[in-house]
Amino acid sequence: MKKCLVLDLDNTIWGGIIGEDGMNGIKLDLNGGSGYIAFQQAILDLHDRGIILAINSKNNYEDAIQVIREHPNMVLRENNFASICINWEDKIENMKKIAREINIGLDSMVFIDDDPINQALIKNYLPDVDAPNLPANPEQYAKFLLDLPYFKNMKAITDEDKMRGNLYVTERLRKTAEQKYVSREDFLKSLNIEVSCFIDDKSCVPRLAQLTEKTNQFNSNKQPFSEDEINQSIDAKNRSVFYCSARDKFGDYGVVGAAFVSTKDKEWIIESILMSCRALGRGIEEAFLQFIADNAVQNSAQKLSALFTESKKNKPAKEFLAKYFQNFSMELKNINVAPSWIKLSWKK
Repeated sequence: MKKCLVLDLDNTIWGGIIGEDGMNGIKLDLNGGSGYIAFQQAILDLHDRGIILAINSKNNYEDAIQVIREHPNMVLRENNFASICINWEDKIENMKKIAREINIGLDSMVFIDDDPINQALIKNYLPDVDAPNLPANPEQYAKFLLDLPYFKNMKAITDEDKMRGNLYVTERLRKTAEQKYVSREDFLKSLNIEVSCFIDDKSCVPRLAQLTEKTNQFNSNKQPFSEDEINQSIDAKNRSVFYCSARDKFGDYGVVGAAFVSTKDKEWIIESILMSCRALGRGIEEAFLQFIADNAVQNSAQKLSALFTESKKNKPAKEFLAKYFQNFSMELKNINVAPSWIKLSWKK
């Protein structure tokens, strides 16, 4: 399954060359451009089902972005794209840049370009990226795209699946905004981050199961759980399932964190704590830990411990636990790890 669709512009999502034909001369109407409009709609349908979109185009940025922002027949708009590389740089390097910016592997990407030379370059130098040959007739573009094996039988299971494209777009906006601030803390304060926490709430069990399966970097004890197993943990005596969602001024992160906790006697044990990588480094993980610790104190626990199983990828989880736990244990006295810029709330 592919995650990201990277698009050329000229003669791919519109007909003609914007630098030569101008915005009024490109084909993007029902008189010769209907195939491009249908193609854009098919791309937007994939975006709405969770496929990430990006642009890799050799073009003058101002000319191309004007079409995307202002042309009345554009179906795709700037806020549909998680990464935009419109420049005169090498398309191979642009593809690598897009992968780094979105933080996905090259093997998760499909590149659509009308030029056979560009298709061949990608296939030769970036063999992990699929670059299928577009048909000669733009009227066939939409059907061609939907017939590709990469996106067939997609089912958006969770709200986060449906939001995925927009999540990457809002992340691009955050990175742009951060450049205006001298300090990281000032930037974080400007985000107005709100973290909402939940205990033993079954409304997001499919997403929690997905987190246990997919989260690798910030996962203290990697163990995929099925929805039935999570429901059993919620119902069990002396166990609780915590989770959190987050949002800021740019948008909603969705459900990003979970913890499976043994609440027996005076020592609570975090058997597993995990957090989506898109939420890391902004204080959300500290706010979530604060919530768990506060609940332990309210229930007369005296100690909070955490289990940890090292893997090849979970160094961020190890460093986080080492920062706040001594030998994976902490005394529950005056715990104050939530950053001041986080608004923390408990949803019942």
